[in-house]
Formats: sequence, C-alpha cells, structure tokens
Amino acid sequence: MTTTNIKNLEARCRQRGYTLDEVAACIVSRDGDTVTVDVDHPAYPRHPKPGFTPKTPEPAPTHGPGTELKKLLKRVGITASPNCSCNARARTMDQWGCDKCEERIDEIVGWLREEATKRRLPFIDAVGRMIVKRAIKIARKSALDAA
Repeated sequence: MTTTNIKNLEARCRQRGYTLDEVAACIVSRDGDTVTVDVDHPAYPRHPKPGFTPKTPEPAPTHGPGTELKKLLKRVGITASPNCSCNARARTMDQWGCDKCEERIDEIVGWLREEATKRRLPFIDAVGRMIVKRAIKIARKSALDAA
C-alpha cells in the first residue's frame, strides 16, 4: 500500500499507457486528492500496458537563457538543490528562447524571488531583473557565435 496524490497516480498511468479508469480497482480509498493505492493489486500499472510505446520526448535544449542564468547564479554560489524547481525552470526558459524570456521577465524575476525566499536569501527585484537580462544577452551572443 502507498498513499499519494491522485495526480501522481495519473502520471504513472500516462507513463505506462493506462487511463485512471483502467486502474481504478487498485485504489483502496480516496480523501479529496489523496489516494491509498494497493501496489500489489493486478490493476496497478506496474508495467507498461501491452503494446504501449511511450512517446519519446523532444530533447531539452542544452543552451539558452535558462542555462546562462544558472551559470551566472553558480558564479555567486547559488546552485540547484534537489528539492527546487530551478532546473525545470531553466529548461522552460531555454525552450522559450530569448524573446519570450524578455516578454516574461517579471515572471522569471518572480521565480528568483520565490526561490530566494525559500532559501532565506536577500533579494532585490532590480538586481534579479539585471541578472536575467544579462543571461538573455549572453544567450543571444552564444547563439550568434554558434551560427
């Protein structure tokens, strides 16, 4: 038995080619979004569904404004921790590219402020904005150099 959020079970179903309805029999109890699941039940999606071929995700970019932001923050000793969303957000920024990051700079600065608060670090929005702009500038230059 295990207790988890229903979204985790839904994610496991998607990973293995099942719908939540197909595995509902393995849910022992539900309280709101929390479910208790019998992982030994035959309906539990332990293995991929026969004939299921998982979609191959597109490779995440390995360069861009998110990657450059991580490099800049690392220079001052700020690195991704196991429980932060830094790497996922850096990938998002890389996928957005420089133009979209500029459009969404307030959102990105908000991410930095949120993480600084979690880590109990001081944060000044103007400095955060400056660092994000610098990362975008470096990413643009790197893209031009690579072309």
